[in-house]
This record gives sequence, C-alpha cells and structure tokens, in this order.
Amino acid sequence: MGSARGLANHSLYMARILIETWGGMLDRDEGPGSNILEAAFGPAVRGHLLDAYGWFLLAMTRTVPLPEAPPHRTDELPNTREGIAEPGEIREYRNLEQEGWLARLQALPERGVARPVPAGRLASSSSRPHIGDYRDWCEQFDQLFSRMADCMDEY
Repeated sequence: MGSARGLANHSLYMARILIETWGGMLDRDEGPGSNILEAAFGPAVRGHLLDAYGWFLLAMTRTVPLPEAPPHRTDELPNTREGIAEPGEIREYRNLEQEGWLARLQALPERGVARPVPAGRLASSSSRPHIGDYRDWCEQFDQLFSRMADCMDEY
C-alpha cells in the first residue's frame, strides 16, 4: 500500500479523469442526456473525492498503519497516537464539514436520475451536485493538498 499522500493524490486524479470524460461527453452531446450522465458519473466522482479527502486527513494526522479504506469525515479518524497532537487544521475541516463546501460534498445526493428541466425553466430545484460543483471541489482539494504539503514540509 502507498503513502496516504500518494493515495490522496491518486484518488483526486481518478476523480479528474471521470470529470474530464463526463465533460467531454456533455460537450459532444454524446450518449444519454445530461441527467443520465450526472447519475452515472456523479456518485463515482463523489466517491473518489471523499476517498481523496480521507487519505488527506490520514496524511495530516500521520496515521500509520493505514486502514484498508479511508475515512470520509473527521469524526471517523482514528485516535491519534500517544505523543502526537491533532493538527490545528482538523478544526477548520470540521467547520467545513458542518457548513462549507465539504458539507455539500459529504451530503448524500438524491437517488436515481434527476428529471430533465422542462423547457422554459431556467433552473432545477434539485440539490444534486452538477459537474461544475465537482470541478470546484477538485480545485478546493488542490488548494488543501498544497497547504498540507507546505505544513508537513515545515515539520
């Protein structure tokens, strides 16, 4: 098994591949409708992003040995080893899980396929994440991972 940092980067990379494929199909108007593509790609991208976050958390807390699967929330983190303090950034992530962009990523999306928006309506009332949301979350993780690298390199 690789390092937690490596696994976080790998999961984020897998999410990006799916988003690029999804976006390409939308751009080419290929395959089923956008609501079907959203139902197909969204949960897979979400799973990779949550895994990336969990591996990131394990790297931040220097957890060893690594579990088989990463946590998806800070409250699922294993207890820190004796003599190792919990990083201060964990409090920031807990807050984001309560009311920030992480809260939206972690929220269970509606099941099934979203109904197409009828002609003449500008927006859907669905809270289901869209491809743009997933792209934004990838960027947020890039920023977090960059800050993590800077913090960890200081130690």
